[in-house]
Amino acid sequence: MFVALMINGIVIGAGIGGGYFFTVIIQGGSAGAFLSSFTALASITDLYISCIKAVVFGWLAAIVGAYKGLGAGGGPSGVGRAVNESVIIAFMLLFFLNAVITAIYFQVVPPPGL
Repeated sequence: MFVALMINGIVIGAGIGGGYFFTVIIQGGSAGAFLSSFTALASITDLYISCIKAVVFGWLAAIVGAYKGLGAGGGPSGVGRAVNESVIIAFMLLFFLNAVITAIYFQVVPPPGL
């Protein structure tokens, strides 16, 4: 779970850096306008929910992978089948869980400006 949080931090940093680069360097906007709009639209609760999602998604993918991996049989082809099944099941569960967590989050914490 620690790794999920660290990767989440890298992704957040890359997203903010990429947005800044595109806004200021590519489009010629001002850094002040970027920071002003960023602080108006982003909040600390967005950071909290992203960390919660990273931990939950990492845990769920690990559980699905372990469950399918420990039950794999039939040699290398069985392991390949188990990997394929675990990826598909984890993706479907994460997609559904993301929708549920996001819906709950927007009910508890309304977006700014609405």
